[in-house]
Amino acid sequence: MDDSVGDILLRWMSEIGSGTIEDLRARIEWMCRTVDIDLPPYASGRWLRDISSLGHCELDWDTGRWSIAPAAIVTLPGGDGLAVLAGERRLRILRALTDAEMWVEEARRASVEGEIPVPTTLFAPFSAADELVQIARVAGAIDAGLSCENIADALTPIEPRRPTGPPAYASELEVLDALFPRDWRTVSANQLNPPEGLYRERINGRWRHLTRRGGEWFDCDLSAGVFAELARRHESAIRWRSEPGRQAADIGTVFVDWGAPLPVLHRRALALCTGFPPRLGVVATTAIFENVPRSIAARVCTSLGQTLVVQ
Repeated sequence: MDDSVGDILLRWMSEIGSGTIEDLRARIEWMCRTVDIDLPPYASGRWLRDISSLGHCELDWDTGRWSIAPAAIVTLPGGDGLAVLAGERRLRILRALTDAEMWVEEARRASVEGEIPVPTTLFAPFSAADELVQIARVAGAIDAGLSCENIADALTPIEPRRPTGPPAYASELEVLDALFPRDWRTVSANQLNPPEGLYRERINGRWRHLTRRGGEWFDCDLSAGVFAELARRHESAIRWRSEPGRQAADIGTVFVDWGAPLPVLHRRALALCTGFPPRLGVVATTAIFENVPRSIAARVCTSLGQTLVVQ
């Protein structure tokens, strides 16, 4: 396999196992400089979110830690006997598959200039369930089955529920003014009766998100706050469109407006329908997930307080 920067980084993470996100981002940026990839400030964070959505690692942004995920064989929906290898990717796993003469197909999505290439997607074709069990045994991996469906089934409603105190007096405070594109407006932290909405307060150089509902403040992350705000405004950010020519009529493409960041498990449920991170629709500024069953798209929407728009 002709390794890309993304492959080398994933293999290094697999050997190390865990660490701090700050140190990892520094190493990612150093690695990219060695091959003349000029990165914008957000690129390393986006790459980490992409490989997390593919099930390769877990990220805890609150504690600033990352950990590699166990190797897993994940079946794709409507794939006619196709699975992908997710999780850790140590050399011994690849060598074991090669030595056992297991057929693995490699696929790469072309990277955009200024972005870090995601690791090569490794597909494992199979014709019967026992073949999949054999592949998992040889690779020392978990047979995770149809992970996209399992994750979608386990999703719970996402909404701000943790009561919190109001923003600190005279702190730097902004309210979400528009969603698409996302735009924040500076407001006073000492106003007597702030309107309902999504706010962010800068504390020690980092933004803390909180939402105002029924005269009370609730702590939240950006994803939960944005989708709560979409529900409050009765706006939709997710659409599903059937794929013409597909034998399975319930397989289609999901479009998520760029201003509405999906929580990690929702994003993973959609990404593990193909084994690729979403494409960016430049014209419509959307994240595009392909090969998604309508039922999975609907469950993702329901847990986000959204009504699936079918095109």
